[in-house]
Amino acid sequence: MGTIETTYDLSKDLTTVKATGKMTENDFREWRMSYYSGDPTKLILWDISETDLSGIPSESVATHARLIKENLSDGRRKGGKTAVVAGDNVLAMGMSKMREVYGELEDTPIPIKTFSRMKEALAWLGIEDL
Repeated sequence: MGTIETTYDLSKDLTTVKATGKMTENDFREWRMSYYSGDPTKLILWDISETDLSGIPSESVATHARLIKENLSDGRRKGGKTAVVAGDNVLAMGMSKMREVYGELEDTPIPIKTFSRMKEALAWLGIEDL
């Protein structure tokens, strides 16, 4: 089982999430349910560069995208963005790119984009530094 560490910088309206270890669908589902039950920030920065996603079937990526759209239906993150940093983790990069495509197919109102490097992700989010 993996771990997900979440930090908030309300001055930047940013949630930073670092996932490490072998993750399951349930790890992400529990995080999503907890996060959206509170007051989500407009911006989310995921670091999955040290994550083992080998136990997550690719079909669950489509389900995840659909559920995120449902979580966003109340408009609380209107104008927000989600950046994902996969680093050199090939599986994380591939699954994250799949998530981007499924988000577009679902017409999710918050754009998601995957990056290899943290600096690029921060620039896309409009954040100068953490």
